[in-house]
Amino acid sequence: MKLKKNHYLFYLFISIFLINCSGDDSPVLEDDDEPTEVSPVVFDINSVPYPKLSDYNFFKMPMANMDPVYGVLPFQPASQLFTDYALKKRFIWMPEDASATIGQENKILNFPVGTILIKSFYYNNVLPGNNTKIIETRLMILKPEGWIFANYVWNEQQTEATISENLVVVPVSWMHNGEQKDIQYQVPSTGQCFMCHYNNAENFPIGPKPQNLNFAINYADGLKNQLEKLKEFGYISNDVPQTINSIVDYSDTSKSLDLRARSYLEINCAHCHKDQGYAEFYPIRLDFKPIPDYPAIGFCLEPNINIGGFFPGVEADHIIYPGNHEKSVMYYRMNTEQDNIKMPMVGRTIVHDEGVSLINNWIDSFEEGCE
Repeated sequence: MKLKKNHYLFYLFISIFLINCSGDDSPVLEDDDEPTEVSPVVFDINSVPYPKLSDYNFFKMPMANMDPVYGVLPFQPASQLFTDYALKKRFIWMPEDASATIGQENKILNFPVGTILIKSFYYNNVLPGNNTKIIETRLMILKPEGWIFANYVWNEQQTEATISENLVVVPVSWMHNGEQKDIQYQVPSTGQCFMCHYNNAENFPIGPKPQNLNFAINYADGLKNQLEKLKEFGYISNDVPQTINSIVDYSDTSKSLDLRARSYLEINCAHCHKDQGYAEFYPIRLDFKPIPDYPAIGFCLEPNINIGGFFPGVEADHIIYPGNHEKSVMYYRMNTEQDNIKMPMVGRTIVHDEGVSLINNWIDSFEEGCE
């Protein structure tokens, strides 16, 4: 049963009741008489996706504040997928009396039909006015036949977002760590979404796994572990495991370099580089494991595609050459903007400098050489 009690209305009702009623024949307020708050989200599984984001009523007005209505809960993976430095706000909604279950710690939650995952991409300090600008909001909706995508592009007035199935390019200039950055931000087409969310010829979410959500974030009622919050609200029906081997925030320098690097590869690369993933033909597997499998990650592993023609003079014969990132194919794939060779293939138009530096330092931290 979802936690849907509106305590304010309850106490107001009690106050009025006590003031205006007296005598032994006064009605007795039973537990079942407590006012129940129902999510105001508008959802018809046979009609979605709707043409406009406002049609769902996910957010209070003004919609650009992204202040969720009742039943729309925020969530956040421990490590963030890089998308041209865009900031993100994520939310989840489920229909009344529907709930997910936790299975394996490294697999997405077992979501019920009707689940909607909501992710908005935005920038702060956008020039010339140093404003916040939301570029797009992506939905994944679980229908009986599987997950579908619905991408909504925001207007310049930041009052509405309209659905688009095609690639949309939005110029963005903003200040990042005291430096101006200029990009042609790409809202992906439905086909491009499929590339990252592909698994065994079906669509699947990437981020909402127990290992990614097993930490606390701030909710309207305070700081709470995300899995426990989802359980408390009724969006998870089984027990939260006592022990979960979790990834870490790759930007958290208090964590070990090895954990940070493997967490980065998990959230940015593993969804393609896995069995039955879009890039399964590459010989590496980049999913996070409690005990790292370095050969599977690419240590001393020869690539099945030669990148020499793209980087003249480069001698990189292993995907990862421990101890020397300049001999590692992974470094060159991450450190280029060439569309036909960059990794990831979609989702970025510029290099993630901090991510490249992290992976370089990690590679260089090992003893050099391959037997």
